Amino acid sequence: MQTTTSWQDLLHPGDATDFFLRRPFPTFDPTISAYSTVNALWLAELSRLVYRHDIEEESPPPQPTRTSFLVNAGFKQRQFFLSRETDTQAMLVEFGGTSPFTVLVFRGTEQNIKDYLADLEIGKFLLVRNKKDVHAGFTEALDSVWSEIDAALAKLNCPIFYTGHSLGAALATLAAARHAPSAVYTFGSPRVGNQAFIASLCNVPIYRIVDDEDVVTTVPSEALGFRHVGTELLLIAPRHKFFLNHFFDPPKRLADHAPINYVDRI
Repeated sequence: MQTTTSWQDLLHPGDATDFFLRRPFPTFDPTISAYSTVNALWLAELSRLVYRHDIEEESPPPQPTRTSFLVNAGFKQRQFFLSRETDTQAMLVEFGGTSPFTVLVFRGTEQNIKDYLADLEIGKFLLVRNKKDVHAGFTEALDSVWSEIDAALAKLNCPIFYTGHSLGAALATLAAARHAPSAVYTFGSPRVGNQAFIASLCNVPIYRIVDDEDVVTTVPSEALGFRHVGTELLLIAPRHKFFLNHFFDPPKRLADHAPINYVDRI
């Protein structure tokens, strides 16, 4: 486990080359919808890996490829979803063997103006308790890839889990309202909708993992009617003394949002 977080860890998590290598990964259990630390670990790493570009976005793709990391971990990518209009991405991966399962993984915010616009476009939010309302930018992003995702989900005959980090966590939550999975695991999720929206998901197991003081989990404001959904699982970051060589690292509330810290602290 690393003791400091770099801007590279925070802003470019897909550039890493240590996926599934940082710690042991016990066997995933697809038969349970209850919270599992082991399942959370796998899904956190997939949420980090989805940031890595592959042939769908770059030719030639960075080496080793995202696909090769998946194969080494026992997964196969069934489909990659990409909207160039909204810069929304997700991958559907399957794990074979005696207990097959699939995971729909949404990518979070990259250093792209379209992602920032999706994050900021909250829409004309309503404070009416009995009327469902959700973040407009997140909804537009999911809409741009949903028809393909929905068609792919209809072909599955095994447990399906949704996951994602940051913006990807918000999209996974919205997707659960459209097609219920076995469970949803989100990492560093912003607030997505109002109380009525949360109530509509009461029968979907949603586990919202928060790394200590992660600032993204505090937005959009509750004053606008936004509320968090699911069961919160809080991770505690180690406390370090300040050293001069850490001066140029991200401040703690941003560092706690880095995908690598979710993997290391689960």
